[in-house]
Amino acid sequence: MIKINKKRLIKTFLDLVKIPSPSWHEKEVIQYIDSRLKKLNIKTKKTKCGTSYNLLARISGNPNFESIILSAHTDTVMPCNRVKPIIKNGIIYSEGKTILGSDDKAAIAMFIEALEITIKNKLSHRPIEILLSCAEEVGLQGIKNFNMSLLKSKYAFVFDNSGDIGNIIIKTPYQYTYKIHVKGKSAHAGMEPEKGISAVKALASIIDKLPNGRIDKETTINVGKISGGTATNIVPDMAFAELEMRSVQLHKIEALKNKLLKIIKKTESKYNAVIEYTENLEYPGFIKSKDEYVVKIIETALENISIEPTFTSSGGGSDANILNSKGIDTVNIACGMTNPHSINEYITVDNLIKGTELVLELINPR
Repeated sequence: MIKINKKRLIKTFLDLVKIPSPSWHEKEVIQYIDSRLKKLNIKTKKTKCGTSYNLLARISGNPNFESIILSAHTDTVMPCNRVKPIIKNGIIYSEGKTILGSDDKAAIAMFIEALEITIKNKLSHRPIEILLSCAEEVGLQGIKNFNMSLLKSKYAFVFDNSGDIGNIIIKTPYQYTYKIHVKGKSAHAGMEPEKGISAVKALASIIDKLPNGRIDKETTINVGKISGGTATNIVPDMAFAELEMRSVQLHKIEALKNKLLKIIKKTESKYNAVIEYTENLEYPGFIKSKDEYVVKIIETALENISIEPTFTSSGGGSDANILNSKGIDTVNIACGMTNPHSINEYITVDNLIKGTELVLELINPR
């Protein structure tokens, strides 16, 4: 394997994390990535998505190899302004007032360095598609609104999970969200409370009867928002809640959904309230067998760089969920980040290098 330019790789990563890119405001970081790819004579296409863009790059390659997609996202969670990365003892972290942004800029740096090596050394490589989505951190909005007909590959590798290089996510959950609106009847709380119908009490009854937190090792439910009422001297005629449920197994989600609807109907009858709700599938889950071809591709690439693959499941979703639902065989892969979504986030230089080696193996099969 051709040696990775460690200095260039680190500089690319530091350049990326210093560019603020909160969800829907990725323009500057996309411009940086676009300019780096164009210097390598790689054609890119920006596709409009809300107030931002998704970026697709396509590199033709040896037709004897399958074309693959390498995917990551360009946005980060807050706080991401004025990131000041520090390198100490082989670890890159922020000064402590912001996130670092290795979620998911570590992956992007790996892609750029691997392409630099591949193109400048004229290596024979697969046909490659680089798909970088915007607004991933706010409900996978970039990939959900991407025109999948633009893609030619049947296999994809999303580099967007925490942990050391070598972790392969082969199970992720379905996620459903619910918004529940309870309509009661207002009345003076001191003079005639019996004439009112407390929407807050009805909603509390629903929440109390629902299971909460971890149901089993692959199923969770959480009520994340509640509100209601206007004043202490008025029986509240309105209450609202938002909740989510997740499970790797669809039948377990269906069981929870049915339980929720039964609770809502009984509560509506008991309190004589009107209860309305909306249901939304945020993303479908997936389960990959270790024998599937897409898994074998990444497993072989890891073994070729002397890393033993670790197969695991995730409680969260990623762009991989949407790609799988659109018929593109996809796995999510750890890209070396630790403690993402916090000011304690960091990545080791070793993981940056190993991740780049992995990308090189994927795009330059032996």
